[in-house]
Amino acid sequence: MRSYPLRHRQDQNSSIFADFWRSLRRMVVPFFLSALATFAVPATSVASPDDYILGPQDTLKIRVYEWRPSTGTAFEWVPLTGEFVISPAGNLSLPIIGIVPVAGKTLEQAADSISEKLQMQIGLQKRPNASVEVSEYRPFFVAGLVTKPGKYNYSPGLTVIQALSMAGGIGPVDPNLISLQRDALISHGDMRELGEERLGLLARKARVEATLKGAETVTFPPEVMSRKDEADVMRMMVDEQALFETRERSMNTELDSLRQAKVLAASQIESLQAKAVSLSKQIELANKEVNSVNKLIAQGLTISSRELSANQNLAELEGRNLDVSLAILKTQQDIAKVDQDTADVHNRYHVNALTEAAELRDRLAANGEKTRTAQSLINNLQVRAPAAMATADTTGNDAFLTTIDRNENGIVRTLIVADNDRILPGDVLRVEKRDRKSALQSNATFMTPE
Repeated sequence: MRSYPLRHRQDQNSSIFADFWRSLRRMVVPFFLSALATFAVPATSVASPDDYILGPQDTLKIRVYEWRPSTGTAFEWVPLTGEFVISPAGNLSLPIIGIVPVAGKTLEQAADSISEKLQMQIGLQKRPNASVEVSEYRPFFVAGLVTKPGKYNYSPGLTVIQALSMAGGIGPVDPNLISLQRDALISHGDMRELGEERLGLLARKARVEATLKGAETVTFPPEVMSRKDEADVMRMMVDEQALFETRERSMNTELDSLRQAKVLAASQIESLQAKAVSLSKQIELANKEVNSVNKLIAQGLTISSRELSANQNLAELEGRNLDVSLAILKTQQDIAKVDQDTADVHNRYHVNALTEAAELRDRLAANGEKTRTAQSLINNLQVRAPAAMATADTTGNDAFLTTIDRNENGIVRTLIVADNDRILPGDVLRVEKRDRKSALQSNATFMTPE
């Protein structure tokens, strides 16, 4: 048996071990990449537009002020006021303070960095105030099977379908179908918009009907309730219920105030009536006194001045009684006005509800007519150009796959997206044939540092 040196045997074992790992990697890596494609993160998982993260090519409008108590004025740092573009390295090059890294920060964080660096650079005792806003967002890009691929200006809230519309829509191979395909996209978009509008109108109608019936809560129709698990629909239902309760509280507050005024007026009338009874008794006694004095004067037993005093007392009591009668009449008029105001409150809310109900009927009718028109256009397009409709199909069975290449913390990720997913600045929106899905998904989860 031949003997080999120890080093030769170690090299041979290392070679066998390396061949084993190469074979294992060829089998496992494709499977791993394919599995990652299945669990690709949807585009809707990104932060909301309120948490906008700055990046290269964003143009920022900056203003820096410093309050100077000694003069009682706000001093503007003019060199730092203006529009500045974030460099490809993610920095702002600003006068006085130099380079400020802002990529990956929010507007508020960028403003804090600018004011802090200015304070440190100049040696200010108090940090100046800096305001930062985006005057021009960095662009996004559309590539693949679209009519007009290229670079486009971003606007907040931009969705995939809107970006595709800006690029002329998904471009069929046959240029004669482009206009038909665009019509199909518009019709599908109109149908979705009209559907959402109808749900909102039905929810409003349910609230108005609850007001007219005097119900304690809003009862939404089955068409709305069937989609209550959707966040937008649930928020819409909550808003309508809150509006219903707010108006009910407002009306009840007005009615309670009028009821309290009526109770107060009724109590005042009771008091005045009691006073009138007391005055009537005093007047009766004063009349008796006048009669007695007149008899005494006729018999020569008293002087005429006493008669004058008795008559004056009687006249004063009768005047006071008249004042009380007038006060009772005025208070009764006040009660009648309160009753009228109460009826006016009920009528005002009722009329407003009736007016809104009539408006909703008209809008629902118009919505139904528009929906039928849009559906007729879609049916017509399905007959005239099935290929164009295939490119505009939004049911998830379309012949195209739409993805976004997005830079997240220095990692480029490819996300499979739907029509209503958000576009962010710097995104690359791609449209590819669905029959190339396997190759595309292999790349969809392949992350490379930027």
